[in-house]
This record gives sequence, structure tokens and C-alpha cells, in this order.
Amino acid sequence: MMEKEADITAEEFAQYDRQIRLWGLDAQKRLRQAKVLVVGIGGLASEVVKNVVLAGVKALTMLDDKVVSESDMGSQLLVTHLDMGKNRAEASMARTQPLNPNVIVSCDKMPISDKPDDFFREFDIVCLTEVPFEERIRINLICRSSGIKFFCGDVFGFYGYCFADLGMHDFVREEVKKEIKYDLDGEPEAKKSKLDEKGKKEEEKILVKVTDEFCSLEESLTEDWSTRSRRMMRQSSYIFFIIKVIDKFKEKTGRSPTFGKEDQNLLLELRNEVLKDSNVSETYIPEEFPQFCISELNPICAITGGVLGQEIIKAASQRDAPHNNYFFYNGRSHAGIVDQICPPFK
Repeated sequence: MMEKEADITAEEFAQYDRQIRLWGLDAQKRLRQAKVLVVGIGGLASEVVKNVVLAGVKALTMLDDKVVSESDMGSQLLVTHLDMGKNRAEASMARTQPLNPNVIVSCDKMPISDKPDDFFREFDIVCLTEVPFEERIRINLICRSSGIKFFCGDVFGFYGYCFADLGMHDFVREEVKKEIKYDLDGEPEAKKSKLDEKGKKEEEKILVKVTDEFCSLEESLTEDWSTRSRRMMRQSSYIFFIIKVIDKFKEKTGRSPTFGKEDQNLLLELRNEVLKDSNVSETYIPEEFPQFCISELNPICAITGGVLGQEIIKAASQRDAPHNNYFFYNGRSHAGIVDQICPPFK
């Protein structure tokens, strides 16, 4: 796990000055000791890589066995047309390392399914994108048993999501201790009960340590949706079920869906199957959703990747409350929500 905190060098202090002012020196020290693995260097992961490297982790490894294709040109910001046919992780190195020379950046071209359990234990944080369902479950359990922070996410057309399993996670957050009042001369107002309209108010804030508990990815899939009220269902996101539909589609066909009529019909069949299994009305997912879940759209990658990168930084720095446990972004309604989908802890 993370090594003992080391002092920030003068060069790093100057580079991370704005961040240190934002979340504090201790948080930055923890961040710079984190070793992060990002898998599947497509459009979403390229946004995550950019944000995490700029924040100043210790080391980042990009793992991908796929090659750069035409579909990457519209969303993957770390490659160009000159990289067509090259391994995506390797091709992304040239634009990643210059973002922050203080971060050790490396690539791995081996398929993730060939990686033994011990490989993942070399990291403090593991983030999976474009990884099959069974592999997500396997790796999450490895990370959970080893105290490694786990994230996964994907973008399907207008829909994006990310999931976090941080186990028992400690973090600090700012809370207001009391309000200090000042008079017009800038002196603390100790006696007056009210201030002039031109008076000033200032809040004294303190850092409070908090522990939050997360469930595993596998556990989150066992939630009983029939117990949720209509109001709770409206406040939730149907993207959770679209993830299941896409996973089933890939399992059946071995590929991502396209705009073909055959694929559209299969997606609707799988929608009905998934919602029925979860005791949810078939109308919960819009009938036209197959038209909006194809490929990775750059704006959706940018927004979802921004949130996912932010959550990785928060997990590493242990500063501020993390999203527990799903974040969904719907590009059709321009809305993002955080939803805790998990059966009650025993």
C-alpha cells in the first residue's frame, strides 16, 4: 500500500501550489505516494489519465492490449491519426508523460485477463474501463481483499457512469465550527447580537475525520429494486440497467452494439429481460435508448472522466467525501446523479 509520506520538494511545492492551497499539504503528500493502474485507454480513460497525472500521483500505469482505431479519433485525447494501428497504451505515452514529469508513467500491453491476482496488488488504486463484466467482478474482489481502492466506469453513447469500492475508507472534510462576526472596523463583534448591514461574517472551519463503508460491485448488483418507492425510482437513474443490458449484449455477441436494426432489436429484448429480472417496469428505460448508447462521445467522456478522475484523487488524498458508490451521467437530460446502490450492510 501507500509508502510513508515524504517531504514535498521545492519544485513540487511550486508546481502543486494551487492544489496545496485547495486541499492542504498533507493531502498532496498522500496523493504523491499513490500508484495508480488505469485499464482500457479509450476516450473515458484518457480523460482520467490526464486528470490523475496533472494532480501529481507517484506513478501511473496504463494497461491496454487494443490498438488505436478510427473510433478512437473522436474521443481519445492522447493519440492522433499518426498512431493508427499502434497499441493504445503505448501510443498514449508520448502525450501523457509531458503533462507532469514528476509522475512515473508506464504502459503494459498484456490482456487484462492474463494478469495474475498479484499484479493488481502492486497498486494503491485500480481503475477499469472497457473491461468485461466477469473481469470487473474478479478484479474488484482481489482489490477488496487487499485493501486496494477500486473504480470502474464506461461511456455508452450519451450515457456514462463510474462505480467506486473503497472498502472502509477514512477521509477528512471541512465543517463549520462557529461563526465569527466582525464590526465595521474589522474587530470581532463579541457583544452585539446583530450587525449593521455592512458588517462582515466569517465562518471558522475545522477538519473532521470520517469513515465511510462501501460495498463490492457484486453486492451492488443484488439490491432489491422492488423495495424502492416511485419517488426513489424517479431519483435514481435507468443507466444502471443500461450497463447490465450492454454487458449482456457483449456477452452474447462478443462486441459493442451498432446502429444496425438487428442490434437495436436485441438491445430492446435484453432491456425487457433485465428489467423483468429486477422487478422493474419495462417502461423505466426509454424505448428509444438503443439509438443513444452507441460508441464513446467526447463530451460524455470529458464529464464522466472528470468525475472519475476527481474521485480517484479524493480517494488517494483522503480529502473530502467520496461518491458512494455510483455516479451516472445522462447526456440527453444533461444531468448527473450519485446513487448508493447496495443492499443494507449486515
